[in-house]
Amino acid sequence: MSSVKMNSSNRVNKKILMVMALMVASNVEAQVYTGRITSADSSLYLRDIKITNLHTNSSSSSQFDGTFSIAAKPTDSIAFQHPHWKERKIVAGAMPSLILLYKKDLVLEEIVIVGNTKAAKIQSLEKLKKDRAVRDGIYFDGKPPLYLLNPFGGPYVTFFYELFSKAGINARRTNKFIQQELENIEVDQIFNKNSIQGIIDLDDEELENFIVRYRPSLSETKNWNTYDLHVYVKNSYADFIKNPVLTKLPTDSLTIVTGPKP
Repeated sequence: MSSVKMNSSNRVNKKILMVMALMVASNVEAQVYTGRITSADSSLYLRDIKITNLHTNSSSSSQFDGTFSIAAKPTDSIAFQHPHWKERKIVAGAMPSLILLYKKDLVLEEIVIVGNTKAAKIQSLEKLKKDRAVRDGIYFDGKPPLYLLNPFGGPYVTFFYELFSKAGINARRTNKFIQQELENIEVDQIFNKNSIQGIIDLDDEELENFIVRYRPSLSETKNWNTYDLHVYVKNSYADFIKNPVLTKLPTDSLTIVTGPKP
């Protein structure tokens, strides 16, 4: 009986001590907490992470090398937030010096089809292709099926016309160009000025040349997430600063066959 009373008394004493500790902690003056934020595998320093004291609503952002500082009391909760990284909340008094964040799925930049964008150009080319096909009698985009060679499959003249005529050659070139531009748009959704500037700091001219020199292919970016993008940009930037020679920017072009070469 006495042991039961003693255990009950101990539990009460512990609760009293916890309440007292919280009261003391709440009266402690705020102090500045510092640290560094990296990706979960510690391979990337994360910049522009928003650090918020959820008790006071004060906030700051991590620097280019991932370092940060924020004023808080030991009992305040601190949130680490960024559109591309999973949010993490930590009590200030238990906050480690190294904050590890996990990647989110890649957030793609929305492309608005206006003016002279690539998407608008593709729409114009599609219309041009249809108009030319009607005018020139092209039914298979310059790639006639083999069954046209069958006496019962259709007019075999159509096969040779689509395959060897100027109209057929133009149709194939136009289709190839449109397909390339569609792939370019998919890459642009991931590898663009906004996504790159969120990782490295370049002026406008350097950024344009960086994009040209290190532009990945669609096959490379097809399964990328935010982490893969960060690693690719960081590695490319390391090479870029070793050889920062600016290159002439390319221009898009589509050659249409109009007649025999002289």
